[in-house]
Amino acid sequence: MAATITDATLLDRAAHRPRFYLWMALAMTATAFLGFVPTFWVPLAQGIPERIGVLAIHALLFFGWTLLLICQTWLAASGNVARHRDVGLIGVSLATAMTIFGMLAAINAAQRAIAANFADAGEAFMIVPMTDMLSFAVLVIAAIVNMRRSDWHKRLMISATAVLLGAPIARPFIAYIVMGGRLPPFEGTVGFAGLPGPPPPVVGVLPPTLIGDLFIVAGMIYDWRTRGKVHPAYLWAGGLALAMQLLKIPFSASALWHGMARWLISLAG
Repeated sequence: MAATITDATLLDRAAHRPRFYLWMALAMTATAFLGFVPTFWVPLAQGIPERIGVLAIHALLFFGWTLLLICQTWLAASGNVARHRDVGLIGVSLATAMTIFGMLAAINAAQRAIAANFADAGEAFMIVPMTDMLSFAVLVIAAIVNMRRSDWHKRLMISATAVLLGAPIARPFIAYIVMGGRLPPFEGTVGFAGLPGPPPPVVGVLPPTLIGDLFIVAGMIYDWRTRGKVHPAYLWAGGLALAMQLLKIPFSASALWHGMARWLISLAG
């Protein structure tokens, strides 16, 4: 009888677990997918491959992360905490690979800008993906450190994913507003890698990154409505994300950053 009561209690608790984080994961995955439709998925469906190897791996890893986030939030919402922790080991490896290939993709973009005689713009813009990857890595590490404090862990993971959404949010804006939906040929590869011209100004990416931060704001609002206050994990993560996004604008024009960028590019050959 005791076992039956225990099982029934556990099932009842699982049934009443909030699914907010699962819906957040689904919304962020939809944002990442739909954002890359005009410049990645549609050209790919038309038979235009991603010929730049580091970008292909980069794309695969990042989309895999959003799918893993859905899996993890579903397991947590279903009460399957043990499986959630087991699968989390995959997440650690995936986040590490994402950070490495995200930085390599940033260096590759700068190298292509330099080859097109846009060295200053390429070095300046390189700070955008680099700071995004740094913010992501810091938040994921903080989430891992707080793995047994689920209230911190889940909020930090949601925040880590939110800081990556600036790129997919910016793509439709560039494709349909800046270019009016009339995208030029991709020169044999998907994405903007084959398009002529310099990278956009660093300040120009601030609006989409701030839109991505709205997922963190949504978490704050949910906390306020359900807990009566905002969890400090969101304040810490949101403050870090906002600081990085604002400070990279003036820092991207500094001689110090351009020297760092050239050094990083030289390491990659």
